[in-house]
Amino acid sequence: MKTKQIVLITVVIILIIAIFTNPNQAAHKEKVKSTITSLYQKQLKENETTSSNGFEALGSLLGTTLINTMVENGVSCDNYILFSITKFTYEGQEKSIGYGLLGNVFLSNKIEDAFNKK
Repeated sequence: MKTKQIVLITVVIILIIAIFTNPNQAAHKEKVKSTITSLYQKQLKENETTSSNGFEALGSLLGTTLINTMVENGVSCDNYILFSITKFTYEGQEKSIGYGLLGNVFLSNKIEDAFNKK
């Protein structure tokens, strides 16, 4: 009987921790924003030519602004109390692209795959 009580208490504690550390919508948006910005910066560096003509800075600024707008308007999350699902809506279609659990947001590789399509 003592073992059952310990297991039950442990499960309840884990559930309470999961509830209080479930990431909010702002955390989901920030994770998507930082991931896409990182991928964009990586792609800019790969496409960079040896001559620097000043357009790289403008492209970077416009790209970052576009990313911020896209994330603010397209990313949302569904909260299921213990965990949350990151969703992205584009052209009327909603896709699950990640999940939040224990204070962290984990994104699927779908973002990197979609971003790297040429």
